[in-house]
Formats: sequence, structure tokens, C-alpha cells
Amino acid sequence: MFSVNSCNNDDDDDDDDNKISSYVGTWQLTDEGGLEKQVLVITESTFKMTMKLYFEDQWVDIMLVEGSYTVDGNMFTLTITRLGMIADEETLEMVYFTPDDPEWDLLLGDEFEIEGRFEAKFVVSGNKLTIITDDNDDGVFDPIEEGETFTKI
Repeated sequence: MFSVNSCNNDDDDDDDDNKISSYVGTWQLTDEGGLEKQVLVITESTFKMTMKLYFEDQWVDIMLVEGSYTVDGNMFTLTITRLGMIADEETLEMVYFTPDDPEWDLLLGDEFEIEGRFEAKFVVSGNKLTIITDDNDDGVFDPIEEGETFTKI
């Protein structure tokens, strides 16, 4: 007599956990000239995007976007909870804003040109993360026209 027993969890929860863990980490996108870069830090529930500029032999934070996210497949719904921007170019001091600030909506729309809550498609391939937003609101997430590819660091 021969018998084989197996235990397997058919829940998709494990797959979702593995998917999320593939996005978690620090990612970087540097412009072609090497003088500007974006650093994206993703945890299990939050994100922080810092835009940096190479200025006088050092990297200077010029803008910051922080928030939380939820995941449905490879679609992320991102909610911005904090913005930062350089207020004084002499001191390079960063000023921060939250949704409670009166200028929040103005900053989102005019200064940052983003919405407080939006969807993005995340695709991980090896050490590359492509983030695709539907910039033209046509319902298509085009990786070539609307995507940015970061490298894991």
C-alpha cells in the first residue's frame, strides 16, 4: 500500500503577501543627466517619494510626497498624507504640509499637479519596478507613455 498526504493552503492571501513583499524596499530613478533622482521607499502600507537634486557636490531633497496605499492585484490606490517642498533656496529648508493645511488643495493641484488619491499600476520584474499612472484618464495604463521604471537599491 502506498499513500501520499499533502497540506496546501489554497488561499490567495499568501500570494498577496508575496506580491506586496516584492514591492517593499527602496527604489531609485535617476534622470539621464545624473543630476536629478527620485527615491521611493515602500513599506507594507506606506510610501515615501523624495525628489533630489545634485547641487554643490551633494544631493539635496527638493520635494517629498508621503502617504499610504491599498492593493488590489497589481493596482495600488495611493493616498497622499504629507507633502514637503523647499521653502528657501538659500537654507534649503523643507516645509511640510498635510491635508489639514488650508493650502493643501492648491499645492496638490498647482504645485505638484497630482490628486490626493489616485490609482497606479505597479509591475515588478527582477530589480525593476515600473509605476504606471493613467495620466490622460483614458482608462489605459500605458507603460511607455505613462510609466516610470525604478531600480531597487
